[in-house]
Amino acid sequence: MKLFMHLRQRNPLLFNAAVLNMLGAVVMVVLILIDSAQILGINRWIKPFKFFISICIFLATFGWLSGDLPNKRFVRIFSWQIILAMLVEIGAIATQAVRGEFSHFNRNSVSGAIIFALMGVFVLYNTIWVGIFTYHYWKTNLSQLPASYVAGARLGLLLFLIGSFLGGYMSSQTGHTVGGIDGGPGIPLVNWSTHYGDLRVAHFFGLHGIQLLMILGLLLPKYSLPDNRARNLVVLLFLVLTTFVLWTFFEALHETPFLRLSVNIS
Repeated sequence: MKLFMHLRQRNPLLFNAAVLNMLGAVVMVVLILIDSAQILGINRWIKPFKFFISICIFLATFGWLSGDLPNKRFVRIFSWQIILAMLVEIGAIATQAVRGEFSHFNRNSVSGAIIFALMGVFVLYNTIWVGIFTYHYWKTNLSQLPASYVAGARLGLLLFLIGSFLGGYMSSQTGHTVGGIDGGPGIPLVNWSTHYGDLRVAHFFGLHGIQLLMILGLLLPKYSLPDNRARNLVVLLFLVLTTFVLWTFFEALHETPFLRLSVNIS
């Protein structure tokens, strides 16, 4: 509870937006339980559920990081821009779920193509603002904070941008599955293909590696490690995560699934 209160103090705007997305995820769980309609072989509410959760984590993460920046005017402007971008993203995904249509890579109709293009524009808009945020975070003097935490946050932002660029590449393709069609057998919940390459794997770990780096950076000082050693461990994790993200990306390009399973468990 103290963590949530602290997060709210650091950026009330992004905190409230994150809470609203969490509530949206709860609504999706209810719909999953009462509605069995499917899109591409899975319950149609699973995708918006995943994105509500992902957006909640994204907003909470940047709400926390923005609390480190002294330029509150920039933080306020940045917060509103990413809220706008995520509102369009989740609104499009939820709308398509209501319509019984898939949201990403939908070029089967004029409306589907327009919605997918609109999502792409605002995802790019969001990435640009994250890039601007990253610049501010790197140039700001944060010497009052633990060196390992600052390293984790800064390197995590770079990893997030790598994941975003990989997502941009994925969006330029005809689908996220390489070697097969979207909607086949997949890992439960995330639905990453178990038979073919799936570009979503690298995109996911690129976007969410920042949380691991930040958490490690916060925890290491509690074990009385010297600053330079703690920082080096964070840098090592960054290199491992980056290598892993790039490996999963190239594995997907070679039509290799992240996990190969012989049965459909989606």
